[in-house]
Amino acid sequence: MPTITIDGDDYEVEEGQNLLSTCLSLGIDLPYFCWHPAMGSVGACRQCAVIEYKDAEDHRGRLVMSCMTPIKDGGLYSVTAEQAREFRGSIIEDLMTNHPHDCPVCEEGGECHLQDMTEMTGHTNRRYRGTKRTHRNQYLGPFINHEMNRCIACYRCTRFYRDYAGGTDLQALGRNNQVYFGRQQEGVLENGFSGNLVEVCPTGVFTDKTFSKHYVRKWDLQTAPSICEHCAVGCNTAPGAREGWDGKDQMLRRVINLYHREINGYFLCDRGRFGYDYVNCDARLKAVLAARTDTLIESTAARGERIHGEIPPREAVERLAQTLAQAQKGQRRLIGIGSPRASLENNFALRQLVGPDNFYAGLAERDLHLLHLVDAIQRDPRIHSPTTPEIESADAILILGEDISNTAPRVGLAVRQAARNRQRRQARELKIPQWQDASVRQLDGDPSPIAVAGFEDSGLDDIASSRFHGTPEEIAAFGHALAQLIAGKQPAEVSPEYLEMAQQISETLSASERPLVISGCGCRSGEILQAAAQLATALADRNSNPCALYLTCLEVNSLGLAQLCTDGKKALDHLPGALRTEGEAKNPSSVIVLENELCRRVDTATADEIFSLADELIVLDLLHNLTTRRADLVFPAAATVESQGTVINSNGLAQCFYAVYEGPGFIQESWRWLADAAAFCPESNALISTIADWKHCHDLNQAIAEAFPELEVVAELGPDEDFRIDGLEVARQSHRYSGRTAIYADKSVAEHKPVKDPDAPLVFSMEGIQDPDKSPLQANIWSPGWNSNQALHKFLQGIGGKRRCGNGGRKIQRASRSLPDWKPAVQPAGEAEGFLLLPIYRMFGSGELSAMAPAIASVIAQPFVLINRHDAKRLDIDAGDPLEITVGGDRCQLIAEISDSIPFGSLGVPYGFPQVEPLGTEAPARGQLHLLQLETGGDQ
Repeated sequence: MPTITIDGDDYEVEEGQNLLSTCLSLGIDLPYFCWHPAMGSVGACRQCAVIEYKDAEDHRGRLVMSCMTPIKDGGLYSVTAEQAREFRGSIIEDLMTNHPHDCPVCEEGGECHLQDMTEMTGHTNRRYRGTKRTHRNQYLGPFINHEMNRCIACYRCTRFYRDYAGGTDLQALGRNNQVYFGRQQEGVLENGFSGNLVEVCPTGVFTDKTFSKHYVRKWDLQTAPSICEHCAVGCNTAPGAREGWDGKDQMLRRVINLYHREINGYFLCDRGRFGYDYVNCDARLKAVLAARTDTLIESTAARGERIHGEIPPREAVERLAQTLAQAQKGQRRLIGIGSPRASLENNFALRQLVGPDNFYAGLAERDLHLLHLVDAIQRDPRIHSPTTPEIESADAILILGEDISNTAPRVGLAVRQAARNRQRRQARELKIPQWQDASVRQLDGDPSPIAVAGFEDSGLDDIASSRFHGTPEEIAAFGHALAQLIAGKQPAEVSPEYLEMAQQISETLSASERPLVISGCGCRSGEILQAAAQLATALADRNSNPCALYLTCLEVNSLGLAQLCTDGKKALDHLPGALRTEGEAKNPSSVIVLENELCRRVDTATADEIFSLADELIVLDLLHNLTTRRADLVFPAAATVESQGTVINSNGLAQCFYAVYEGPGFIQESWRWLADAAAFCPESNALISTIADWKHCHDLNQAIAEAFPELEVVAELGPDEDFRIDGLEVARQSHRYSGRTAIYADKSVAEHKPVKDPDAPLVFSMEGIQDPDKSPLQANIWSPGWNSNQALHKFLQGIGGKRRCGNGGRKIQRASRSLPDWKPAVQPAGEAEGFLLLPIYRMFGSGELSAMAPAIASVIAQPFVLINRHDAKRLDIDAGDPLEITVGGDRCQLIAEISDSIPFGSLGVPYGFPQVEPLGTEAPARGQLHLLQLETGGDQ
């Protein structure tokens, strides 16, 4: 390790770094703007100037920009030299000539990097009294506010948006003193990672518009570490909540990124950042509801919807307890339906209450089979599930049948970084440091090889070296052909037009040092998953090393649910038959639905059959939906930010989330409602007594570890509620939290004792541990002089390294099992009738919870159907024509979109979109297409 001297002190430092990152790693404060730990250096702001000396005899030195200065053994530098300090102060003063001094009203105030750097340079006296340059702000959509007058031209925004995230509609326009960062025409930013501009921008040019609607200062937010619930990547987040100044209940105000090097690093997708507002939406359940039993005037409600009224929680719990008592006596069958968006604790509690034989996964048989297939594949010792940094380091990638830009956006962003590895390798050969971002990007050459096989155009097509569009069967056959070529065999079935492509891709993957295969459940095809596994194991056998295979699941705890429900016959498709059997035995059935909208899981006929056959339907959920409207009893369940629990991401990593605040009204965790009912049950046995004794989340964690050895790590994830650091709990509120008594001054000026958290060693107060270095439970990333998110470097093991206190996740310990040799399924001869419906995903619209966030709901596209251009011409269909698709017993109306990539004879239908959910539950499947005729004359 080279040794350098900074202001008379010697340091051993990491080789190959620049001086700025080295100083920050050593804890030496040095101001900067344009540099970012994930994006390297460009030397645009000139703010990080230091003095470099030739040798010990040189007392004058020269000014250098530390972000562009490679360290060298024996280097002599000064950060505190007067010449360097004056230069840095003059740069800040120049930047501030046009910057509005609007800190008291600026939303960035209190977490503004510009404020911190201005203080750090000591520039406090404003000498400029001239007219400031002004810009007109643009409308950039429902997520981002634009305030160009605050810009200091650091170029961070365009470097992230264009160079890092691959966006094309945000540029640096103009020149000299009139550089403008915006779009050529105002409109919604198109890139799915635009929200990161809020955290990347150091001055408040881009701010969170959803946060603006219920804004408070950063230091007045109550925060705890959490997990994004909108996909299965498992990104770590730091949600912030605050009471209303009118004394109303606490509400979730915003979500920002919480650094986790192995998963999300510095960045979140827009669905994860802005999808939080479903917690505050009008459809939120806050009280216990019961179906009305008195005679009512005939309602217009459809499909058996019930009219509900609020009842006291105790009355509802006693009703559920009576149901439990009848089940204990054998007078009633109790059935539980789990959910992939509910925590392990909630699912386990329901499973224990109803018994394993009566616990259904809450998924269609196809989806449950896919999860079991993912689980089986990941158990093979030849398969390695890669972390995000490992994905970024891959030198050849094949994406097989999965639209990761929409089903796992953070993985898609990592793949985009991997595309530059060939460029980075060329830079190493030329001895150009990797942090010299602009120099590395100027090197010629194609991106690293990335092959994409899917149903439609991919968000990664701009960096793809090969593209293959086909049906699930064609994609699976293509994957099997690649595996056979890698194994040195002649492929059994692959069309001649794609044979050359398959040979090229197989040769590239075979020759690479770090090949990566990506697939997942979004394709809803077991054949594609099998092909991906066969391909990865073939690469592993060839290279005598495990092959990286990333398999995406669709929901936050999909893989966790698969561990609790290993019987494929416990899918929702089989529940109607079980209910009919019980009805023939003359025993009534009660069905408890746990945080699950059944109409998103199975076709309408199956869902209706479940509703009609159940003698009693009890639902625990967050939002009003079609399932709650059919229920006899509805309990309001806690959202992720209002509870503590455990989820398992697509890689098998178990992680804890913690309550940010107490839910309003009568909201509580689903498992607590079940435990309350067990406590009131008059027919108690050992199992009911055990459930009734659950008081803390850690009680369930221990029970899960005892019942499922492969989930033993769940009991070791986080400290229990009695854990203390230096005798103190971890504070959720910052040390500057204000107005605790003023909020309730109209009622009382006394400060009440904070509510006790029964599950975690965190306190709903500012009194407690505030140091992010002491516990991963501390989500307020703050350090003296560093009020913005740039403070993060103070708590890492080097720039871009892991948090010194850790992140808390643990891989579940699944038994290793080798996969059998798979062969492509033989497709039946003959041509099937109708169009093949293929599931199409969108970042905004396919997520169940995020679609209820007002900002995201405003940009969800109208339900569409993608139709091949030749099919459209044959059927005389134009873009925008209204179409009706019939599949099974469901009919849905959509708008035609013409596609050049969707396979001939296929239709792309949106998965999970509001009002057309049945299409997603059945695709891939055969369906009929009809062109709707609009009536002419008058309004159409």
